Amino acid sequence: MATMPEQCVNYEINLEMCPCTSEDCDNRGICCECLQSHAARDSKSACMRGIERDPATMGLASEAATSCETNVKRNLEFCVCTYEPCARKGICCNCVRNHFSLDGSDRVACMR
Repeated sequence: MATMPEQCVNYEINLEMCPCTSEDCDNRGICCECLQSHAARDSKSACMRGIERDPATMGLASEAATSCETNVKRNLEFCVCTYEPCARKGICCNCVRNHFSLDGSDRVACMR
C-alpha cells in the first residue's frame, strides 16, 4: 500500500530538500515512494547527480525522524542505495538526505 503524505513522518522536511528532478512526480516529498516508482521504471530521472542542494537544508537531518516503522521492511526489499555500509537503508528519506551533497557530485547512492 502506498504511503500518503499524512503518513510520512518526514514529509514536510523532505519537501524542503527533495532532489527528484521530475517536476510532475506524484511522490514528491515521499522518498520511499519516489525511489520505488523511479526504480521500477528503470528511470534515472530522480537521481541526485548534478542537482545542487540548497545549503540551508544541511541541518534538516537533525530535525528528521530517524525511524520508519511503517515502511522499513518493504523499503529494504527495493532499496536502491549502492553505498555500503549505509546505516540508513530502508529509511529512504534519511538515506537520500545523507547522500545528497551540496554540489551534486559527491556520493550518489539513490539510484542503481
